[in-house]
Amino acid sequence: MDKKDLRRKMALEAASKDKKRLVFAVGGLVLCIAVLFMLNKKAQEAENQTNDQIDKTATEYTERLPDLNHEVLSKVKDATEADQVILEPDAFQHLSTNTMIVIGSWYRVLGGTFDFTKGLEEAPEMRGQLFRLRGELIDARPLTRLEGEEPEYWCHIRTDDGDDFFYVSIIMPTELFTNDNFVLADGYFFKHYRQKLEGEWQTAPLFVGRKLTPSWRRTDPVSEPDMAMLANLKDHPIGTHNKLGLLNELPEMWHLANVAKTIGSNPELLAETIKDPIVLNYDTLKELSENPALNRGRIYKFGGQIVRDSASVVRVGENPLREEKISSAWVRNEYNGDVLVHVKAPGEFDFTKYGQQPTVFHGYFLMLWAYLDTEDVPRRTPVFVVTDSFTEEPYTPPFAGQMVLMFLGVAIGIGALLFWLVQKDRQTSELARQKMLDRRENRSGS
Repeated sequence: MDKKDLRRKMALEAASKDKKRLVFAVGGLVLCIAVLFMLNKKAQEAENQTNDQIDKTATEYTERLPDLNHEVLSKVKDATEADQVILEPDAFQHLSTNTMIVIGSWYRVLGGTFDFTKGLEEAPEMRGQLFRLRGELIDARPLTRLEGEEPEYWCHIRTDDGDDFFYVSIIMPTELFTNDNFVLADGYFFKHYRQKLEGEWQTAPLFVGRKLTPSWRRTDPVSEPDMAMLANLKDHPIGTHNKLGLLNELPEMWHLANVAKTIGSNPELLAETIKDPIVLNYDTLKELSENPALNRGRIYKFGGQIVRDSASVVRVGENPLREEKISSAWVRNEYNGDVLVHVKAPGEFDFTKYGQQPTVFHGYFLMLWAYLDTEDVPRRTPVFVVTDSFTEEPYTPPFAGQMVLMFLGVAIGIGALLFWLVQKDRQTSELARQKMLDRRENRSGS
């Protein structure tokens, strides 16, 4: 084999290696695209599965509702003022009977928001549908329409938006309505009804429901704690045991939840709020336990690990934020001894987002909550309503930059040395190969 053939062979081998590298590169790229496609497809399937589950739940609830007698309901009329003063007895009795079966869970899933802008022409299609309404109880009176029957509770209610409606509670209330007489009124839409109130005729949608329940007036978003409101809060004396579920009923907790939700949803406002927090350590924890009232509503920064299996998201009742759920967890920091911190957040806050990694929180101090632990030891824990969380950044020493540059320089030096050695070895090999070829040619020539 002469020099030309040898060089041609080496060139072919190099081209073959380059072709293999290209094939592997293209194959790797295709594989990455396929993986991304599959991940996106699985995410879409999971989202569709969630939506299907929601639709399935709504369908199951709908199928379990008591049947509506549409023939009876079709006889209800409210197109004219003359029709509106009539209370059709059969249809009213039918809905009154049905509503005794329908409980709050049905309204939570199926209860729509009534559109007060719709006119009388849309009333027939809404008749017999479930609606969830809230408002201030303007007027209420028991009314016995037929002799021998239980009295009904006829109410005039005004929503947060100023819309009036009438509501008939089949069950008389047995509790006082606090929070400015604000109530939850779940019920069937019956008709547009006209009656005389305080000497004046008034027409409004009429709903028939099982009973009124206490609610809260909807609050607007706020970005600063109301210290006058928080001043009413009392910390628990140590040695008492209080169920943590009662936190979900405190107006002050929902107020701070409102602030935390507003702050947490606005990155600029959040950055401004947390730029100078109180860092919760052993000293500030001691100050907090000695003077909780002076620190109520202040923003803190604290870190730790979520106690295993302590994070939870539970459904809550009526609240001023109209939240269906609230999140809670316990945080442990070994530098604070055996004191645990209880954290809460409105809605579904993922306290387990970072697993068992050290996590940092910002939150507003609410109060000291007393309880007995699993060994009946009396304790008090600070309760915070959090705005945000993030993973703990590892500590970087001030000379870390110089160390990185030093190692980088050493790595470059080693790389340059290896490159020089490889090049020299290649030249030596090439020279040896050339000498070998020359010897072969000399032999063949002789």
